[in-house]
Amino acid sequence: MDWIFGFVLIGLAGGAGSVLRALLSKLDGWLPYGLFLANSLAAGLVAWLLLRPDLSLDLVTIASIGFAGGLSTFSTAMKACFDFYHRGRLFQALISMAGNLFIPMLAVMLAASLG
Repeated sequence: MDWIFGFVLIGLAGGAGSVLRALLSKLDGWLPYGLFLANSLAAGLVAWLLLRPDLSLDLVTIASIGFAGGLSTFSTAMKACFDFYHRGRLFQALISMAGNLFIPMLAVMLAASLG
């Protein structure tokens, strides 16, 4: 695939992932549940893609760097943690930080066991 066309596809996929993340972030409560879901879906998707040798490298690159990269984000997770901390909710900040690390890791292990 032409590298310019590949970059355009990565950008479009990243935009779609970002829009989905923004929609999922509306699932908010005591913790940022939508953010946990977005990061977990992205992590699970990347694990699943990497376990599929039959997929083309171009598709894996577009889906993992583009879509999953747009869907997941460390900065949004840290913003949620900072917001909790700034409001004096240290326990929620710590749970949010831990959740954004361990829940996606569980999604990777689940995808690996299914793949």
